[in-house]
Amino acid sequence: MIRPDQFFPLMRRHPFGAVCVVLSVVAAGVSWFLWQQVGELEAAHYVRSKEVESMLTTLVSGPLLRQELSMVRGYTRRIEDHLVTEDNRSENFSYFYAIEEQSKARITELRQLSAPPPDGGAQYKRIPYSVKVSGTFPQVAAFLQAVETGPRLSTITAFSFRRQAPSSALLTLDLSVVLLGKL
Repeated sequence: MIRPDQFFPLMRRHPFGAVCVVLSVVAAGVSWFLWQQVGELEAAHYVRSKEVESMLTTLVSGPLLRQELSMVRGYTRRIEDHLVTEDNRSENFSYFYAIEEQSKARITELRQLSAPPPDGGAQYKRIPYSVKVSGTFPQVAAFLQAVETGPRLSTITAFSFRRQAPSSALLTLDLSVVLLGKL
């Protein structure tokens, strides 16, 4: 066994061997340090590879995503353009009167009811209407269908048909409808 006081003279006699021993000790220390971090490096590599796969998927479907975004913006714009304003009663009533002209039914009563307060965080307001329409069955049904499928977003909350007289061909439609409006 070599004593510590003999170590330095031995290194001077064999400088190449001494350098090799020192480099081996340093390399062993670095190897041990890296071996300790292999798990962390593998986890980081896994995360980065998943990010790359996600980015490539996004890049491949980028034009499709842009097209879908454009469609959603168009639909949103269309919805915003067809919202009613609670205070603009003449425009709101003209919507129903335009349907009256199309269907040939006759509006006998049209009332805009007071709107309930909007829910917290709501972006739109629900504006209720009460409508009475009279006409033949095809006319009244056409009016109801036009309200239901028209450009304004509406919810029919209640409706009822009744004959004006027992032997009459004329019907009366009582309709409760809610239109989506601006806050």
